[in-house]
Amino acid sequence: MQEEKMGAYTMRKTKEKNEGEENIWLPRLQRLLCEILWGCAGWVFGQAGLILDTYPLGLALLCASSGHTPAVLVGLIVTAVVNMENAALYVCVYLAAAILRIIVAAVFDAPDARFEMPKTLQKRLRERIEREAPLTDEEWQKREKKAARAAFWSRIFGESILLRMSAAALCALVLGLHRAIVGGFRFYDWFAAVFIILMAVAATAVFALSLEKRSDNKWLIGISEAALLFSLVYAARTVTLLSFPLSPMAALFFTLYVCANRSAVQGILTAGIAGLAYEVIQAPAFLLAALVALFLKQTKKESPTATLLPVLAMLAWSAYVGGFVILLPLVPAALLAATAFVVVQKTSLLSVPTAEGEPDTKEESTQEHQQVESIRYRDSNERFRGISDAFSSLSEVFYNLSDRFRRPGTLDLRLLCDRSFDAFCNDCPNKNICWGLEYTATLGAVNDLIAQLHTRGRVSDEHVDEQLSSRCTRIDGILERINADCARLTGEMLRNNRTEIVAMDYESAADIINDALEADGGEYEVDAELSKKIAEYLKDADVRAESVTVFGNRMRKILIRGAEVDEAKVTFETMRSDLGEMCGRELGFPTFEVEGSVSTMVLSAKRKIAVISAQNNVSADGGVSGDSVNLFCNKKDYFYALISDGMGSGKEAALTSGLCSVFLEKMLRAGNRAATSLRMLNNMIASRAHDSTKECSSTVDLLELDLMTGEGAFLKSGAAPSFVVRGKVVRRLQAGTVPIGILNTLDVQKTEFPLRAGDTVVMVSDGILQGDEDCEWLTSYLAGAATQTPEEIVYHICRRSAESETHDDCSVVALRILDADTAEDTVNDEE
Repeated sequence: MQEEKMGAYTMRKTKEKNEGEENIWLPRLQRLLCEILWGCAGWVFGQAGLILDTYPLGLALLCASSGHTPAVLVGLIVTAVVNMENAALYVCVYLAAAILRIIVAAVFDAPDARFEMPKTLQKRLRERIEREAPLTDEEWQKREKKAARAAFWSRIFGESILLRMSAAALCALVLGLHRAIVGGFRFYDWFAAVFIILMAVAATAVFALSLEKRSDNKWLIGISEAALLFSLVYAARTVTLLSFPLSPMAALFFTLYVCANRSAVQGILTAGIAGLAYEVIQAPAFLLAALVALFLKQTKKESPTATLLPVLAMLAWSAYVGGFVILLPLVPAALLAATAFVVVQKTSLLSVPTAEGEPDTKEESTQEHQQVESIRYRDSNERFRGISDAFSSLSEVFYNLSDRFRRPGTLDLRLLCDRSFDAFCNDCPNKNICWGLEYTATLGAVNDLIAQLHTRGRVSDEHVDEQLSSRCTRIDGILERINADCARLTGEMLRNNRTEIVAMDYESAADIINDALEADGGEYEVDAELSKKIAEYLKDADVRAESVTVFGNRMRKILIRGAEVDEAKVTFETMRSDLGEMCGRELGFPTFEVEGSVSTMVLSAKRKIAVISAQNNVSADGGVSGDSVNLFCNKKDYFYALISDGMGSGKEAALTSGLCSVFLEKMLRAGNRAATSLRMLNNMIASRAHDSTKECSSTVDLLELDLMTGEGAFLKSGAAPSFVVRGKVVRRLQAGTVPIGILNTLDVQKTEFPLRAGDTVVMVSDGILQGDEDCEWLTSYLAGAATQTPEEIVYHICRRSAESETHDDCSVVALRILDADTAEDTVNDEE
C-alpha cells in the first residue's frame, strides 16, 4: 500500500514538474528584474545631492532595505566609485553600514518571535502531509534546511526600525565628522554634518515603513510611500538614461502604473507627488496624464496605442510652460516610460496574479448590469469629488508656499551679509578688533541685522549695535550694499516664483471637476416616477414598448426601447405633444438607435430659441486688428458671442486677443463653465505678462445664451457696453471692471438677462464708442433698428466709426433672437 502511494505521488510530482518548467522563467525573471531594479535604486539614491552638497539618501535606503540589501549595496558602491569625489570614504561607510546591520541584528535584536508549533501538532501535520503526499526522510531534511535558511536570511537584515535608524545615525555621523574636519570646522560644514545625520535617520524610518509596512496605520504607510516616491523621482533629477533624463521618465511610469493598477485618488496623488519631485511647474503635466489615463481606464479603452494619449497630454503642458525646446529631451523620455509601462503590463512582471475562483461578471443579467453601472457612476462621482478636494488642498498649499518664496531665507541672508562685510572689512584697520577680540559681539550684531532684514526687507543705522556703529567707519557702505543685494535677490525670487500660478491652475482644475459633476449630475438621473407614467400612457395608447426611461433636466430625454407605433390609437404629433406636456418640455422629432434586432426611439427636449448673427471687424490703420470676434455653439446647446480687444494695437494686441478667443472657445466648447474658463484665462494671461516687458492684457465681452431656455448672461472684463433692443426700447448693459491679465484675481461682472424672440443684441468694442462715450448716437440708431437685419446693423455702425478722423480697432456683433419653430437653420449652430 505504501509503495502504491509513493508511486502515485511520484507520478503526480513528475507531471507537476513538467508543467511547472514551462512557466518557470517568469518567476525567475521577476526575481532577477527585482534585484536589478533595487541595484538601480541604490545607484540613483547614491548620487542624489541635497542642500550643502550632502548625500544622505543612499545611506538611508541601504539601512532601510531588508531582503534586497546586497543589491542596494552594489548599486551604492558603483555610484560612489563612478560619481563621488570621496569614493573610498563612501564605499567604506556603505560596507560598514551593511556589516553593522548584521552585527546589530545578531547581537542586539530581539530573539526570533515566530510562532513555534507544539510537537504533537507537528506530528499530526506530518502524518497528514504523508497521507496526501508522502515524503522520504531525505525530503523532510531538505524542507527543514530550506526553512532554516529562510529564517536565517529573514533575520540578517530584518532588525527593528529603531536599530536600523541607529545604524544609519552612526554611519551618518562618520560622514558628518569628515565633512566638518575637511571643511575647516566652518559654520556651514557643521550645519551640513547635522543635516546629514538627521536626514539619514528620518529617511531610514520613512523608507523602512514604506518598504515593509510595519504599521497598521494606513495613513502612515501612505505618507511613507509618498515620501519614497518623491525621493526616488527627486534623486533621478541628475541622472540620465541613454542621454535622456530619468526623472520625468520615472514620474510618468509610476503615474501610468498606479493609475492602471490602483484607485483613481491614488493615481492622482502619485502624479502630483511625482510631478512636484521632478519640477513644480511641470506637476500639472503629470496630473493631466493621470486624468487621461483614468478616463481611458474608466471607459475601458486601455491599449498600447491609447497609452500615447496621457503622454501627449503631459507633453502638451510641458510645451505650454517651457516652449517646444523642452520637448527635445522629454519626448524620448516619455516614450521610453510608456514603452516600459506597456511591457510591464503585458508581461505582468510587477502585477499580482488574480486569485482563483474569482466570480465571472461576463454573464450578468441586464438588471444587474444596470445596477453595477449605477454604482460605478456613483463611485466615479465620489472619486472625482476626492480629486477635486485634492486639487483644492494643493492649491492652498501652493498659495502658502508662494508667500514664503517671495522672501529670501535666513541662510541666503547670512551669505549676503557675509559677502557685504567681507567686501569692506578685508583692508579695514579695525578688522582684528571686530573679528578677533570682539568676535562674539560682532557676530551677535550681524545676527540682529539678519533678523531685521528677514522681517522688514532692509536695514538702517538704527538696527546696528552701538559699539559696532561707533567702531566701524564703513558701516554706511556695508548697509547700502546689504540693502541693494537684498532688493536684487528679492526681485529675482519674485520673477522666478511661479508657485502662485501653479496654485491658481490647481484651483481652476478643481473648479472644472466640480463644475462638470454639478452640471452633469442632474442630466443623468433617471426619473423613475415619470418613466412609469409615460409607460402607462403608451400602454393606453396601444404603443408597445419593452421599457421606458426618462432622464435629464434641462436637456430631458425619453428612451423608448422596442417601440412599435403601427397600431397606436393616437397620431405621432399628439403623442409627442402629450409626452412633452408630461415632461414639462417641448420635445423635438425622434431619432432611432438600433442595437441588434431592437430599436430605441429617443425623444429629446428641443431648443426654445435660435440665433442669426452678423459680425464685422475693422483695423485702425488697415493692418492687423487687435480685436478678435468669435461666434460658436457647444454640444450642450449654449451659444456664445465673444469680442476680445487686446490692449494697444498691432500684432501684440492681436496675439493677446486671439489667444483669449481661442482659449475660451476650446474651454466653452468642451462644456466648462464660463466663470471657471475666464479665471483660468486670467491666470494664463497674468503668467504671460510676468515673462514679458510689453503690455499683455485684453478685454473680454462674452455673451452666454442658453438656447434651451432663452436665458442670457453677459460677462464683462474691461469691455465696452452692450445693448439689448426690444421693440423701440434700448437697454444698455455695462460694467466697471478691468481687463483680463492685469490683476492676479479675475475681475468680471455677470449680468443675467432673459431674451425672447424678436430681441436684438448688439456688442461693440471700445473703438466704436470713440467720440460717442455717452452712446447717444448708437442708442438713437438702435432704437429704430428693429426692422433692420443684423448685417445692416453691423454695416451702418462700422461705417459711422470709420468716418471718424481718429479711430481705434472697431468690432461689432449683432444677434437677432428667433423662435426655434420659425427658424429651420441657425447660422452659428455646429453640426
